[in-house]
Amino acid sequence: MFGNIHMVERKDRVRIFPFSTHFYREPSRPLEELIRDMRIVKELGFNTLKLQGSWCLDERKEGEIDLSKVETLIEEAEKLGLYIYYGVTMEQAPAWLWRRYPDCRMVYSTGDVHEDPTQYLLPADGKPGPCWDHPGARKAAIRFISEVARRLGRYDNILVWNVWQEIGFWPMRNIPGSLGFCYCPYTLAEFRKWLMEKYGSLEELNRTWRTGYGDWDEVEPPRLFAAVPSYIDWRYFMDVVYLSRVIRWKAEAFRRNDPKHRPVMCHVGSPTIGGGAEWRYAAEVEGFGSSCYPAWLPFHEWDYGYPQPGESVSYEVAVLQEVEQIALVYDYIRSAVGSGKVLWAAEFQGGPVSQFLHIGRTPSPDDIRRWVLTALSSGVQALSFWNHRAEIFWLEAYGFGLLNSRGDKTGRALEAGRLAKAVNRHPELFHLGRVPRPQVAVLVNEDQWHFSQATGNASTHLSFTIRGIYKMLWESGVWVDFVETGLATVEELRNYKAAILPFPLSISDSVFRKLRDYVASGGVLISEACPGRYDEYGFTRPGELAEDAERLFGVEHESLHLCHEPAKPPRWTPRERTYGEIKPPMRFEGEGAFKGHNVLANLYVETFKCVTAKPILTCEGRVAGAVNSYGRGKAYIVGTLIGHGYAAFRDESTRNFLLRLLRLEGVQPELCMGLPRRRRTYRDEEAWFLINMSSKPVIGVLKLDEFQKVTDLIEGSLKTKLGKLKVEIDAFSIRCLVVER
Repeated sequence: MFGNIHMVERKDRVRIFPFSTHFYREPSRPLEELIRDMRIVKELGFNTLKLQGSWCLDERKEGEIDLSKVETLIEEAEKLGLYIYYGVTMEQAPAWLWRRYPDCRMVYSTGDVHEDPTQYLLPADGKPGPCWDHPGARKAAIRFISEVARRLGRYDNILVWNVWQEIGFWPMRNIPGSLGFCYCPYTLAEFRKWLMEKYGSLEELNRTWRTGYGDWDEVEPPRLFAAVPSYIDWRYFMDVVYLSRVIRWKAEAFRRNDPKHRPVMCHVGSPTIGGGAEWRYAAEVEGFGSSCYPAWLPFHEWDYGYPQPGESVSYEVAVLQEVEQIALVYDYIRSAVGSGKVLWAAEFQGGPVSQFLHIGRTPSPDDIRRWVLTALSSGVQALSFWNHRAEIFWLEAYGFGLLNSRGDKTGRALEAGRLAKAVNRHPELFHLGRVPRPQVAVLVNEDQWHFSQATGNASTHLSFTIRGIYKMLWESGVWVDFVETGLATVEELRNYKAAILPFPLSISDSVFRKLRDYVASGGVLISEACPGRYDEYGFTRPGELAEDAERLFGVEHESLHLCHEPAKPPRWTPRERTYGEIKPPMRFEGEGAFKGHNVLANLYVETFKCVTAKPILTCEGRVAGAVNSYGRGKAYIVGTLIGHGYAAFRDESTRNFLLRLLRLEGVQPELCMGLPRRRRTYRDEEAWFLINMSSKPVIGVLKLDEFQKVTDLIEGSLKTKLGKLKVEIDAFSIRCLVVER
């Protein structure tokens, strides 16, 4: 029954929306229980099951691969018309590999060897696993994957291969002074080889790093102290080059050996907000995604509404926080995936979070519906819950399942099934349909992220201000893409009316040239404080701004101070070392077109001397924000971190300032009935997501314009009158309407 569907998949992808649940990994329930559960999952409305294999369990003796249990499950699923999303966890390496290759263990910067022979899925599917730069370990892994692809690939109902779930090195041992992995001879040799290709000569490397190496064999990454130029290259190599290369050879092993050539995917545990590694990972596969557990850690400790010990969390604040976290995760990953690939919600919370004695709340049907619709609104094209039935073991016991521990249906499981059926009444719209390109880009950069990692808590500030900027815009109906400036071309940047540059402490000259050309061609750039205060390797710049930044923004740097927060206890402000070191809480006051507006200062107060720019914000009589006409575009600079003001304090004045600026530059919110509206489009269909995160229901009349038919995604067909529709959106809910021309 599956042969024709896979013929279609190769031409135009599979004509379903994969709606899945994680179903099997070891240790698991008995096979007969799984087969029973499989029928329940099918009856609920799911069309796909996630199965997870573990190398150490499937090849217990070298060369003897046993896939019989998995094959039984695949065959039973095929009888029921269920697809299989198959993942393999290679970091759970078999005992014989460690004995055969004792030097394949990862090594910390201190020289300590990572030793963990426990063959178990917790805490992280065997990560970090062997060092895959070891040729023997890698060859053995490729041989195993190849055999899995050949054996399981003969089944028609395999939908996709997942080569790495939750990519990364974690967990690491807490070794004082360690800078992480991997300092084994194999990886150091690969690092030097990569440096040779990047710099071309040892002289050029020494000139850039300002070091004095006399031979390539002497070149080493930092081992004890991160704030040195080599750290930028080292972290890029490990986080981008090494991890991307592992994804690549795993994926190629499946591609070479799968007789039916199914797509390959992988996913992260969560995107690194501010970094750009996800763009590189996504480039290696046909599908890419992220896990998402909305009720696990929706708050950052600096967030508005973050509870102190002994305090309860507000329902209203928590619901909004959960939804925005989902939207941020999948907008970020969607931006990294780009077009032509599948965006996966690869692990999606299905039941209560369970960690030892800390039991999370059990998601209600309303939670499941709100979470899934939020993910769909951000562009998700395939979704897999974690997991179908409550966990059976220790750390995560009784957690995460859609079904309860006995395998009985629950309200949340029924709601998930209802959504599965609803989405698959419009499979092409949701599997192939895209989010229309937003008008605004938020700019991120992998090298900037690594600089921030090595600079105190700068990376925390970078990701936090991005989250705040995103919150301001998302709640207002201004949708964004994230753009990696190290990869994007000027032509790609020109797709956006405005681009926001968050906390750009460290920016290379090449990135500034792109931004300059983008503005010159008619773009609008909005920068927070300190653009290019350092170059990409941590060296200062004369005048405390990059030369291109001075020309682009039409200013010179005047002063930089820390400022206190408007609330106690402080979230991020350090203790003063001496008198007058940190300014009191303050606001920037608007000038000109921004008269009557103000901005809350956070962390930094930077002031400027205007050269060709015009002031738009002042602080204590000095210019704290300016706008400069450059070519056909404009460049704005604001001397603080605007995202903090909203994320930490919900400062409406800061949000109003940002929205005023964007409106002046032609960026309008996408609103419908006064509510934010997100869309998915495919041919003659659109999905309209009407988002009401207020405490009261909203009733209004919807104008359908050129659309002739409207259907509530879950409830079914709706009657219109003269091209209009009366609609009610409940409090703290999202309603999805499918409209057709």
